[in-house]
Amino acid sequence: MGVVYKAEDTTLERTVALKFLAQHLLDDEEAKERFLREAKAAAALDHPNICTVYEIAEADGKTFIAMAYLEGESLEEHITKGPLSLKDALDFARQTADGLQAAHNKGVFHRDVKPANIIVSPEGRATVMDFGLARLTEASRLTKLDTAMGTVAYMSPEQAQGMEVDSRTDVWALGCVLYEMVSGQRPFQGQYDQALLYEIVHQEPAALTGLRTGVPVELELIATKCLAKDAENRYQAAKEVAVDLRTLAEKLKSGRSTILRTTDLGAGVPATMTVAQTVNPAEALPPDVVPVPRSRQRIERLVAVVATLAFLIVTAVHFTQAPPDQPTRRFSFVPPADINNDDETASLALSPNGRHIAYTTSGSSSGLWVQDLDQDEPRQLAGTEGAYLPFWSPDSEFIAYAAGKELRKISVRGGASGLICPLPSPTFREGTWSPNGESIVFSSYVSSGGILYKTSSQGGSSEEFITASEVDQTATSVARPRFVPGAADQVLLFTVLMDSAVEMYVRNLDTGRTAALGLGDRPVYSTATGHLIYQSQRNIYDLWARPFSPETLQFTGSAFPLRQNARQPSISDDGTLAYLDGTARGAQTLVWISRTGELLEAIGQSQEMAQPALSPDGQRVAVRSGESGNNDIWIHDLIRSTKTRLTFDDVTEANPAWSPSGREIVYRHAGSPNRIMRRAADGTGEAVALVESEGGLFFPDWSRDGRYLVYIEVNPETRYDIRYVELGTDGDIGEPVTFLGSPADELFPKLSPDGRFLAYESDQSGRSEIYVRPFPDGDGKWQASANGGTLPRWRSDGSELYYVEGGTLMAVSVSSELGFTPGQPQPLFEAPGLAPVQIDLGGYDVAADGQRFLTIAPIEGDEPEPPRSASSKTGTKSSAIGSSNNVQIRSVDRPVWSHFRQVPPTQPALSRI
Repeated sequence: MGVVYKAEDTTLERTVALKFLAQHLLDDEEAKERFLREAKAAAALDHPNICTVYEIAEADGKTFIAMAYLEGESLEEHITKGPLSLKDALDFARQTADGLQAAHNKGVFHRDVKPANIIVSPEGRATVMDFGLARLTEASRLTKLDTAMGTVAYMSPEQAQGMEVDSRTDVWALGCVLYEMVSGQRPFQGQYDQALLYEIVHQEPAALTGLRTGVPVELELIATKCLAKDAENRYQAAKEVAVDLRTLAEKLKSGRSTILRTTDLGAGVPATMTVAQTVNPAEALPPDVVPVPRSRQRIERLVAVVATLAFLIVTAVHFTQAPPDQPTRRFSFVPPADINNDDETASLALSPNGRHIAYTTSGSSSGLWVQDLDQDEPRQLAGTEGAYLPFWSPDSEFIAYAAGKELRKISVRGGASGLICPLPSPTFREGTWSPNGESIVFSSYVSSGGILYKTSSQGGSSEEFITASEVDQTATSVARPRFVPGAADQVLLFTVLMDSAVEMYVRNLDTGRTAALGLGDRPVYSTATGHLIYQSQRNIYDLWARPFSPETLQFTGSAFPLRQNARQPSISDDGTLAYLDGTARGAQTLVWISRTGELLEAIGQSQEMAQPALSPDGQRVAVRSGESGNNDIWIHDLIRSTKTRLTFDDVTEANPAWSPSGREIVYRHAGSPNRIMRRAADGTGEAVALVESEGGLFFPDWSRDGRYLVYIEVNPETRYDIRYVELGTDGDIGEPVTFLGSPADELFPKLSPDGRFLAYESDQSGRSEIYVRPFPDGDGKWQASANGGTLPRWRSDGSELYYVEGGTLMAVSVSSELGFTPGQPQPLFEAPGLAPVQIDLGGYDVAADGQRFLTIAPIEGDEPEPPRSASSKTGTKSSAIGSSNNVQIRSVDRPVWSHFRQVPPTQPALSRI
């Protein structure tokens, strides 16, 4: 952005910093005028956590800013030394939030909050720099991304999409900074700018509790709320972040925070069990404490494209004391494939007697279903088409539900349904049956927002019962009513939407007393245990429990976490809890698929993985995996069905490729500088750098004769060039040579088996297509794809070239007798590993004979997600869903301890689809 000088103010005899702005930033007079206007506003800011601006002026036609000179290091420099202590991370984040709030109060938004723009003094004061400057570069950044990925990495989703931004954009960036201080890594780590932007808009970061031992659950929730994709679900002001950070810091001092730790609970209990308990973070953790394993990192990317479906889990939860050997009651079942899974209308209702679950589906099997817990198969209730959001009568004999503009009911045994009342609006947001069975309270939205209505359970008209304004003048809607069963008076729980935050309320309908219960969503009361169960916030998938008194309408104890990745709780009178899985994520497996899209077999071990590369002998597969908490190279032995971690550095290592002999692997090492590394595939010896560059290095490929290594390098104009080096038999490495450098991006280079041609992806035509050039002279070019393409691969005899077009694997016959002659592209099949997200998150490879293809599939239940043949793209997609992540919850000696066991998926059975 310019040059900064340390200078002396000769008038006031003080040291200052003079920032002279680069002229290209000020060539646009309109932009310059806007900058000066905003810089003047920034100069009016006076706060200890904001760098003071003394003056904006010009000298010799150059614009400069005079500002306070600060001693210390940037947060960026601190983080390069490793994750900060939790105390420092919370303190620096809280100070930053205070500074941002002071600016926001003056109508000034930073727009470029990042560790490099936060200076920490030797005394521990965090000061935010460069207010007003981000707006000047914002427009150009979104049309031609900065070479410095750091700036892109902290953009909010609305910034990344060129939308209007406000103070909540700074809250997002603050969440990124907090995440990085705690974990030592950025929440979004795409390998290039476009990949980063995709992650920011579409993907969720790995959980902090899975990246570092001893991270409080409360800190996880703060970071998650800062990083909510929808600004409406984010903290609405920086001061809210500061308050929560200050509160958590106090809890850490007193040892009252909830921390996830992993421990060995004895024989027969998997080491992956997570124990949520209240501990003092100052206590030394036992030697067996390690980060909680997470397979979730990056799997969300596949979920964005692959049609995954949530599974239902029902488990008995006993919060009261019980003998340690008391068996856990657990039940799971496979619902129809088109279960209604939308966040607002997803339907799950456990009957009060704990014997049935009601839920709804859409599509061809639209209607109300009942799963009897003593039966294997669910049953559909006829005449309930279009049903959603069911709820039970207190005697478990009837189910009420919404359908179109009506509220209806039907017997649990089926038969004719009956009308309860017309809905004031077709937008229905849950209902509840009074404990005496006489009335129903439900939520429906009209022009003024959500309102609670009351009607007779026998049928009739409805009347307004509770409006948002009578609860709070700032509230916009009331919804999700739930009667408290077993209370002496009629007590109603409900939620209130205020400033995009959801708060829980309770009202005694007999006395009229109403009480606010704080932030939370979908509250239900467990009569058997005396706890309120709820999600911590809308669209945050976790379940919490807190002791609650229906008589006093007050909590009687502290909240504690029940279950992560869970939503929409429903509870029976005996304390059985049912909920929807919150992620629909599971492990992945390597699979062989035939040319016709037939799933031949699942191989190797399950793992979160991407970028599979098959060894020359076809017996091993190298993949990139984040299983260890960092992206590393792993080797799957297909003969012995084992997996072994190959790389261990604290940077991303990816893009594996095999040597011709199969004894070595080359891969990307995203350190500083970037490197292409060479290492023995059995893990012996040290890794050796073959190529180094300050720009990014990606996608190496080794020629079959061992002579050449081709790769991608990011040039100074942030474009992707194809380069190669010649590898001598004596270990010498030649100078890098640019094979193809152009204004376009060239990616995924693959040498033909005979080494005469190089296939690659290029966007020179305005969209990505597959091209082939002679190698190494590059004289000539042929287009192999017809309607876009990426990820080229060769058949081992060179007779076919493969690539991916929009999630479909394509095959092109090749003749190379007289130059290069490609045939007509032919579609083969679709598969989850080929889904058109950021394509290097999936991938595939080809068996030597070209009759089988290796790819990655998410495991849903006992089988991997099946592929689809290209001829059936418009048909119904098969799905295998089930309880691949069953959960057991068992109480121990006090209510604030709950054990959660995540059962590993079984090895997928060999099957044909």
